[in-house]
Amino acid sequence: MAYYPHTARDRENMLEVLGLASIEELFSSIPEEIRLGRELELPERASEPEIIRELGAMADRNARMDNRPSFLGAGTYQRFIPAAIDALSSRGEFNTAYTPYQAEVSQGTLQAIMEYQTMLCQLTGMEISNASMYDAGTALAEAVFMAYAVRRKGNKVLVSDAVHPEYRRVLDTYLADHPVEARTIGLDDDLTAMDSIARTLEEDGDDVLAVVLQNPNFFGLIEPMENAGKLLGCGQEGAEKQPDRPLLISIVDPISLGVLKDPGAYGADIAIGDGQQLGNSPNLGGPTFGFFTTLQKHVRKVPGRIVGETVDSDGKRGYVLTFQTREQHIRRERATSNICTNQGLCSLRGAMYLAFLGSHGIRKVAEASTRLAHYAHGVLTGLEGVEAVSSATFFQEFALKLPVDADTVYRALAKRNIGGGLPLARFFPGRNQEMLFAFTELVTKKDIDHLGDELGRVLSEELREAKA
Repeated sequence: MAYYPHTARDRENMLEVLGLASIEELFSSIPEEIRLGRELELPERASEPEIIRELGAMADRNARMDNRPSFLGAGTYQRFIPAAIDALSSRGEFNTAYTPYQAEVSQGTLQAIMEYQTMLCQLTGMEISNASMYDAGTALAEAVFMAYAVRRKGNKVLVSDAVHPEYRRVLDTYLADHPVEARTIGLDDDLTAMDSIARTLEEDGDDVLAVVLQNPNFFGLIEPMENAGKLLGCGQEGAEKQPDRPLLISIVDPISLGVLKDPGAYGADIAIGDGQQLGNSPNLGGPTFGFFTTLQKHVRKVPGRIVGETVDSDGKRGYVLTFQTREQHIRRERATSNICTNQGLCSLRGAMYLAFLGSHGIRKVAEASTRLAHYAHGVLTGLEGVEAVSSATFFQEFALKLPVDADTVYRALAKRNIGGGLPLARFFPGRNQEMLFAFTELVTKKDIDHLGDELGRVLSEELREAKA
């Protein structure tokens, strides 16, 4: 039985006030050619058990990452999540991510955000963190906007071609009607060509406001971030930064910081990234959260919200939104950024993950992922016709060149109940035979050996068909 919140008489009264004879007249501004023009074809009513069975059957058609070996990565990863995170983050007190403007009734939420900010600063080696962003893509766009406000000079941002293509697409969207122009820096062995950056800075340095690098980059390779910091005069290990220079925006994998130098160590001005790996499941690609950390001197230019610690009139510790008035979020012309919310529940899970694992746990996860990836590299490059795309050092991901089309191999592996790596041609046209494989701590050596056996069989079959 259909449910309507308004009675027939209610609807007649509203139409009368509007001077309309029917509901159809209310929608007369919608062109006829885009209207459905018929009743919705909905299935017959069903009982709750019937609906659950039908939805379960539909869900079973999805290929999952948790019930078969999967080697997909490229920004979204399957990691172990302690059961306590699901239990604690599902508490009713955390079920809203709405802006906690009223500090007197939001102390729990504000304290949780404060803990998150503190742990992100410890992880990245930066001085301050905001309350989180939507994802890494929006964090990148806001970082470029902040660099533009801080630098007050130049209208070009140099972005490595090894930055995640989806992050770059988000940035391009944000810059569509903005004076800043994104210029792509090419690659050498799938690493950012530092000589190209140096040449651009020498020829056009005053017009460059920032340089964006990702480490490990989209291909899983470890970029020479210390060299980049020196090139930009960032100042490292306590050295003073050079004045009047482009800012270094570093996109980092949070788990990699268990074994790699943090952005603060090589002088990054802004460090951002995606927090999906911190206690959040892949969930078909989202939701996730972006983290945004920077230097204390830029605090007034930081997008989003910042929570600070204070004392109340009785001298008791308390937490408030700080360094920004509410006008930051409701007056476009006076705001340093027009992002005014955060991914509260996802970033809360990130804070819980960091708290449960601690620095030692993060290091163990990073080391396990690295060991498994290097073991897999040896297994897979041992297959006939399979070659490493790059000779550079990698963290937990690497690209291989196959003797046949990578998308064909991906589909063939799926039929064998294996989630293959990402066919790179989906993001990089022309790289049709290359596949990007990822390995986290949840992968076993048995899974890798099984992948090697099945990939070898798939390649043999495909090569035989090609010769036939």
